[in-house]
Amino acid sequence: MDFRVVISDPGSGKAYQVEVKDAGAAKLLGRRIGDTVEGDAVGMPGYRLQITGGSDREGFPMRKDLPGTRRRKILIAGGVGYNSLAKGCKRRKSVHGREISADVGQVNMKVIEAGNKPVEEILGKAGGEGKK
Repeated sequence: MDFRVVISDPGSGKAYQVEVKDAGAAKLLGRRIGDTVEGDAVGMPGYRLQITGGSDREGFPMRKDLPGTRRRKILIAGGVGYNSLAKGCKRRKSVHGREISADVGQVNMKVIEAGNKPVEEILGKAGGEGKK
């Protein structure tokens, strides 16, 4: 089991992509959107990260207000997973629940408490440049 983790650094405005396997991935299982995680799980000792979202292996987005670990079709008017063209327009869309399970492919996180080394130094080679 492995996850692609995208870590955003609000200080610099850059995002870094990291592959997390086995022991680190096991620390993320069962966590929810909004939970805080120690940076050791993704190779960033001394950091605290907050889970902000993600998507499953087929690309369906995780939604914070949908409990569980499964993908479901729900009626939504806006927010994550649907951009309405007209005000008040609703649609039934497939979205994934808020808990991280084995079928999640990508987890998005942001730095909420920095460690001793800068993020660029830890993930600079492994991660990519963010958009400006």
